[in-house]
Amino acid sequence: MSGTGIEAAQILLALLLLAGLALGGMAVIAGRRAPAAPAPEVAPEVTELETGAGEVWAAARRAVEAADAARDRATEANDVRAQAEQHYQQARWDAWTGPKDEGRKLVERAALEAYRRGELSVDQLNRIWEHTRPEEAALERVDLEVAEAKLRYEEALVEAVEERRAAHVAEVAAEVLAEEARIAEEEAAAARIEAEAAAGLSGLLGGPGDSPRA
Repeated sequence: MSGTGIEAAQILLALLLLAGLALGGMAVIAGRRAPAAPAPEVAPEVTELETGAGEVWAAARRAVEAADAARDRATEANDVRAQAEQHYQQARWDAWTGPKDEGRKLVERAALEAYRRGELSVDQLNRIWEHTRPEEAALERVDLEVAEAKLRYEEALVEAVEERRAAHVAEVAAEVLAEEARIAEEEAAAARIEAEAAAGLSGLLGGPGDSPRA
């Protein structure tokens, strides 16, 4: 009789173990099939910071483009200034050497060579040069060209200086906005990390509606 009781107890224990294993397996399967917990909602303050950082970055990119365009304009203005200066210097040289008249220069050169050979006297040389002297109208045209070249050079110089100053201001603005965008991005990232950490801690401790179990 005692042997039969021991066998019955062993069978009952085996059944209980099988039931426990079955329940444990079902719990594991249920845990695997359970949907993932939804991501914590982002606080409005974090969203606002991230949106603001994006807007500042967009403004910084526009400022960089504006600075590039300003540098191009400054380069073009400086090229115009250099050309105007060269034209002005050439006009001054032409005014000093006299109007361009190859025929006059040939006559003066021939008279000077004849004088050096003793074929002309000083008075004769001077009279020849007086006849070959440019007319007043030609001299006035040369003076007018010099004045116009000088005016164009001065205007180009002022334009080049203004464009260079504008380019410098645009470059500084781009640098400032880029730094502000970097700071705003760091603040938004820090706020998101802090909000996610707070949401995770709240989930571990239980929401305000959860009641402790006895």
